[in-house]
Amino acid sequence: MTKKTDNILSIIIVSYNTADLTVQTLKSVKSSLDKSPNLQSKTEIFVIDNNSQDDSLKKIYRFEKIFPKFKIIENKDNRGFASANNQAAKLATGKYLLLLNSDTIVQRKALEILIDGAEQNDFKITASLLLNRDHSIQPQGGNLPSLTTLFNHMFFLDDLPLIGKFFPSTQSTGLNFVKDEQHQTCHGKEILAKEIGWVGGTAMLICKDLWNMIGPLDEKIFMYGEDIELCLRAKKLGVKIGIIESSLIVHLGSASSSSKNALIGELQGYKYIWDKHKPSWQKPFLNFILYGGILLRIVLFSWILGDPRGKIYKEALTKI
Repeated sequence: MTKKTDNILSIIIVSYNTADLTVQTLKSVKSSLDKSPNLQSKTEIFVIDNNSQDDSLKKIYRFEKIFPKFKIIENKDNRGFASANNQAAKLATGKYLLLLNSDTIVQRKALEILIDGAEQNDFKITASLLLNRDHSIQPQGGNLPSLTTLFNHMFFLDDLPLIGKFFPSTQSTGLNFVKDEQHQTCHGKEILAKEIGWVGGTAMLICKDLWNMIGPLDEKIFMYGEDIELCLRAKKLGVKIGIIESSLIVHLGSASSSSKNALIGELQGYKYIWDKHKPSWQKPFLNFILYGGILLRIVLFSWILGDPRGKIYKEALTKI
């Protein structure tokens, strides 16, 4: 049971050998909270270090003097993203939990806008709009996993010119994603929101009451896919999930994990989700979609484009 406090927000950051990046994230959190005095005094921050071997802990401990409600959890081994977040969530007392990657830069008033947007739109799980380093939009989230949405993603139907936006996809990386011109209005006062099937765990806001109801992140997923699985459980209760496009957070992407791990982890995540949530008759179709999509990518990336991702997908064939 959540301890009764006046805290609105509990920010949870998992650190693993990302000393300078984690410091940058914490500085951006402070800067954002400084612009939101009503939220500033009602926010607690947890940093969970998964046995970093660099000077992460030394640098992170300096923030004890900066944040009045700041707690560091030192793990003796790398427990993974899900387990580390769950550790802090058990201690968190805020109305909302914010799972925040250690390679993010929170923009001005992003946290206040995120919470306001969630409440105005009745989103129980919400994410900020993610930006690349150059402030171009970084796609995230998508439709909930189904044979149809996964097929559209794995076979690039959502990338087809003109009609791609009409193909629902598990990954909003195709032409069905929000366009850049919509981002131009994000700096105004209006809060722009977009309902979606699932959002990424990079900067995910979730009501603590919902978290307690559906359970924590699935710790059988070491990394990648735990955000989709959590949203899938939430959607079964009929809750709304969305992105607040006027809450901006820069995500440096591959800084905290390699693209190889991300690509393979994503594919492994789909298989786990089907084992846990989907009927067994779908498994042959799932395997056809995954293996067919991987082979298509090997041909495209290795033979046609000479893209190094081709080697990653060859390795993926042996790991899913």
